[in-house]
Amino acid sequence: MRVPSPPFAPPADPATPLIHVGPGTGIATLRGFLEERAWQRENGTKVGPSQVFVGCRHPEHDWFHREKMDAWQQAGIAQVHTAFSAVVDHPARFVQDALIAESDTVWQALEDGAYVYVCGDARRMAPAVREALAAIHRSHTGSDDETARQWVDQLEADGRYQQDVFA
Repeated sequence: MRVPSPPFAPPADPATPLIHVGPGTGIATLRGFLEERAWQRENGTKVGPSQVFVGCRHPEHDWFHREKMDAWQQAGIAQVHTAFSAVVDHPARFVQDALIAESDTVWQALEDGAYVYVCGDARRMAPAVREALAAIHRSHTGSDDETARQWVDQLEADGRYQQDVFA
């Protein structure tokens, strides 16, 4: 069993908003966070909102945990945003596209103290998600590229941006 380094764990306060980015099998790790939030809420704990960005090739073939995602969305545990790379008319092809499409929602969550969790491909997806977050920062603050990259780096240094990625 591979242990992520640094540790990959939700914030201590369940009221903290979360942003989950997990295309393909990357959603498996994040599913545990959402299961815990659902359990906490069922037991009377106030939980923060979760924005979930999930992607796959086609929703009819390889959308893992779709039923759970739908249930969490209906229960108000999570707002699910999708990306389907093989669906021609879908508005987001990749999770980074879905992040950009929901930039106002993502920015507000970050302003509210959200933690970002990214699981999946280290080669293409993870760097693209970092760049999408930097682009969201630039669009909401008017900052330059370097300032936006430093902002994402600071999120990571503060423990508010965590990755469990593999090549």
